[in-house]
Amino acid sequence: MPIRKRKPGPNKVKPTCAKEVSVLAWIQDAYGNVLLIQQTAGLQLWSLPGGKVRGGEALKAALRRELKEEIGLTVVSAKVIDLFDRPQRSGLAVLFRTTLRKGKLKLGKNEITQAAFVSELPPNATPSVRYFWRRQFPNTTTRGNILDL
Repeated sequence: MPIRKRKPGPNKVKPTCAKEVSVLAWIQDAYGNVLLIQQTAGLQLWSLPGGKVRGGEALKAALRRELKEEIGLTVVSAKVIDLFDRPQRSGLAVLFRTTLRKGKLKLGKNEITQAAFVSELPPNATPSVRYFWRRQFPNTTTRGNILDL
């Protein structure tokens, strides 16, 4: 008996597009400061290093590729620690706690203006940085070498 393909009924919704997935790196120095990069394009916002995942690309492979392109360093370890679902933008950001091989930052010439380990959230940060910062540091907008004596 031949197999018939079912056509979607009038009440069945066919997806028009998939979510765009991005990978971002949460990298801290020995003092708890977080590495941010400033984008060259558009509003020149501060962001976490990372970028978009290509079709058929594994998340960790995308993270390794993006970090090599943007800051010139190699990922030693990466573990998923958070997600930022943005349904209104059809986007999903995956945050990795990331350890890098030691070395000097080599910024991507066409993408990155500057990079810095920061203890305070910059006012011109991307929505994803603001979201993840609040979730990683829920009791403060600053981070770093804070001593409670």
